Amino acid sequence: MSLERFRRTRMVIMPKRAMAYQAARAMEDNHIGAVLVSEPPGLAGVLTDRDLALAVLGGELEPKTTPLGEVMSEDVVVCDVSADLGEVVRLMRECRVRRVPIVENGKPVGLITFDDLVLDGSVSVEDLRAIVTAQLEVETAHKAAGLVRPEGPARADRRAAGRAHALMRAKARADASYDRLLAMIAERAPGLDRVRCERALLLAVCMLCRRLTQGEAEHLIAQLPSKLRPQLDQCIDGPDRAVTRQAIREELARALGLDAGTAGEVMAAVFDSVSEVVAPGQMAEVRGQLPDDLKALFTA
Repeated sequence: MSLERFRRTRMVIMPKRAMAYQAARAMEDNHIGAVLVSEPPGLAGVLTDRDLALAVLGGELEPKTTPLGEVMSEDVVVCDVSADLGEVVRLMRECRVRRVPIVENGKPVGLITFDDLVLDGSVSVEDLRAIVTAQLEVETAHKAAGLVRPEGPARADRRAAGRAHALMRAKARADASYDRLLAMIAERAPGLDRVRCERALLLAVCMLCRRLTQGEAEHLIAQLPSKLRPQLDQCIDGPDRAVTRQAIREELARALGLDAGTAGEVMAAVFDSVSEVVAPGQMAEVRGQLPDDLKALFTA
C-alpha cells in the first residue's frame, strides 16, 4: 500500500532565511513539533522543537535573529509517496529519526511521524519498539553507543555538555553560511582572495546600512550570516544620504587598491550576492529606501 493516505494538502514549510522565533510560533500555531525547511530546488532540512531547545536556547542564541539554516538538521531522510509503510519503518529505525517527509518528484507532499505510525495501527509493537530503541541507543557525550540511558556524570555536567554541543553546532552552521556568501562574491569577482572578499563585503554592506534607517538596517543585518552582525551593528547610525553608489565605489577602490572600474564590479558582486541570501520581501524594503543609482545594484 502506498503512502497516499499521508499526503497533506497543507504543510508548514519555511525558507532557510526565516528566523528561529518564526518557526517556534509556527509550531505553536499549528500544534506541531517540526517544520520543513526549503531551499530551491527542494528540501534543505528539518527543524524540530528539540533543535530549538538545544541549539537556540541551549546555545544562548537570539531566536529573532538566528536563521533556520544555522540550527536545522540538514541530513533529511525522505521517502517517495509510492513507497509503502514498511519502508518508512525501516528508514526510521536505520536512520534513527522520528519524522520522514514524503516527496513526489523531489517535492514534499506529506510528512509521516512516529506518532502517525502509532495511530495508524498497522505497524507492529515490535517495529515501534525497534524505532524507539534505535533512537535511544545513539552515542552521546556521556552515553556509549548501544546504551539507552547515560551513566556516570551528574546532571549539571550533562547540561554543560549539551550546551557545548549546541554551541559547536551553531558555530559550524554560522561559519558555513558565511563561507557560502564569500564564495558567491568570489565567483562574481574573480581575482579577489578571501581576505579582500571579506573586506569588500564588510565595507560595502556597512555603508549600505548607513544609508538606511536604523530599523531597516537592523532588519537587513538580521538576515545576513551571524558572523557579520557584531561588526555591522556599528553601522546603523543612518540614514546618511552622503552614501551613494559613487561613494561606495570610491571607498572600495581606496581600501582594496583597485581602479574605479574594478571597484564597481566588486561592489556589484557584493550586492548581487547579498540579494540572494536575504529574503525577497526584505530586499524590497531595502530597495525602497535607496536612490535609483543604488537601487539598480540589487535584484528586484
